[in-house]
Amino acid sequence: MTKLALAVNDVTKSFGGTAALKDVSLKIELGEVHALLGHNGSGKSTLIKVISGYHRPDSGTVEVNGHEIHYPTSALLLKDYGVSFMHQDIGLVPTLSILENLRIGRLETGVLKNIRWRRERRTVSRLLSSFGLDLSPDTPVSRLSAAERTVVGVLRAFQDVTGRESTENEGGLVILDEPTAALPEEEKKRLFNVIKQVAASGLGVLMITHHLEEPLQFANRVSVLRDGELVASDDICNHSYDSLAELVVGHSVVKSTKIQGRSFSDCEEVVTVKELKGQVINGVSFSVIRGEILGLTGLMGAGHEELPFLLYGAQRPVDGFVSIRGKTFVPDPVRARRNGLAFVSGDRIRAGGVLSASVAENVTLPVLRSVVGKMGWLRSGEEQAIVQSVLNRFQIKLTSPNLPFSALSGGSQQKALIGRWVGSGPQILLLQEPTAGVDIGASQEIIAILRQFASTGGTVIFSSEQYEDVASLSDRVLVFRDGRISSILSGTDVTPENIVARSYGKIEAGTGSPEQYLGRWNQLF
Repeated sequence: MTKLALAVNDVTKSFGGTAALKDVSLKIELGEVHALLGHNGSGKSTLIKVISGYHRPDSGTVEVNGHEIHYPTSALLLKDYGVSFMHQDIGLVPTLSILENLRIGRLETGVLKNIRWRRERRTVSRLLSSFGLDLSPDTPVSRLSAAERTVVGVLRAFQDVTGRESTENEGGLVILDEPTAALPEEEKKRLFNVIKQVAASGLGVLMITHHLEEPLQFANRVSVLRDGELVASDDICNHSYDSLAELVVGHSVVKSTKIQGRSFSDCEEVVTVKELKGQVINGVSFSVIRGEILGLTGLMGAGHEELPFLLYGAQRPVDGFVSIRGKTFVPDPVRARRNGLAFVSGDRIRAGGVLSASVAENVTLPVLRSVVGKMGWLRSGEEQAIVQSVLNRFQIKLTSPNLPFSALSGGSQQKALIGRWVGSGPQILLLQEPTAGVDIGASQEIIAILRQFASTGGTVIFSSEQYEDVASLSDRVLVFRDGRISSILSGTDVTPENIVARSYGKIEAGTGSPEQYLGRWNQLF
């Protein structure tokens, strides 16, 4: 009989009368890469929390690597069984270095119990190098980008299983909860190769993802949850992108396509940037027109991800000039809000919502003054109306808006954060990775909302490494390399293939250059 890395048997879990999991059964063999898909709120996160021992199932059993989990359990016991997790929030300590985060609990010591730092640095350097990361082991995690933190978290999860002391039970299970949400394409490919190698070594890998194309690239089998029920679990070779999309959503899905030929009637420049410098970008100049959707993209660390922070003032520019509607603007969050700017960070855990506050409190935070009376009393009726409008518009399903924000799935958190700022009435919306970590249905909803915002005269500037979404959403795309704008794409040139080619520098001389487009952009519109 084949030994299983994971066996979930008829598991049911409810919260306040709402069933999050309904008789779910799932099996993963050693040596298998298994993808788990599902819409936001489908039960994926709940299932992972049941497997991790965080939630006790109402009924059913869970076995990991041949051991049945008896609740309550502990992370140490699961680790002894050969089970390792990387959750959406990753769980790294920002004040510690990469080395300390990776090696904590397994630091090698000498006879006198002194830590052998040189040997540890060599070990971590080899690990980082093997994954293609040019980072010092001594770099604090707080200085890493979201993508780099994710990679470190994945490496730590692999080490927890492969680096544990040998036991009588071989094998193990690695569970990755949306590890690619903040990763650009080139890092995804490296991650997929690592996942395959880990499975080939005799471990089972369960990877939760929103991206339907990913299981087709790396998985042996795929399971789909919808409304708490397992609607499919079989070989990936039996599926296509379209069949997976239909299983996730519950009906056939037409992928969002780019709307061509948008016109800009007044051609009013609302944002002008000249020779802007930051920690990464160096001498960037461009302008943005009223009603335009401008995409910023490139490979990880190219500089595009820094621009929304600089324009909003969340990160202070080193040099350069910014103007809003013709008036000089010194980037600062308070001034930004007064000038009609709003910013949605791609790091929704650390710079997005307040996890301990309610969903309602998070949604109304940007407009709190408008729902507070002269005597300081909260006008609850107006607050509830605003909250319900955002929840309905973004199709966020909740039993109550008074639930803590932490109770929402990652995708629902993202929709709520974007929704609260769109509803606050900004003129310019800055976003970082607006569709990262979001399933296909929610991604289409977000794209539609941003298009609607732009069609009414709003301006959208967003950075992303989700190349298909960048191509689908943008009127114009600035492609960054080494801190500078290497290419500018517009109209029919805005395709995922062109974006990828220019991100890697695969571009024919004289085509798509900044000089070519900057000189004629206003003439085109």
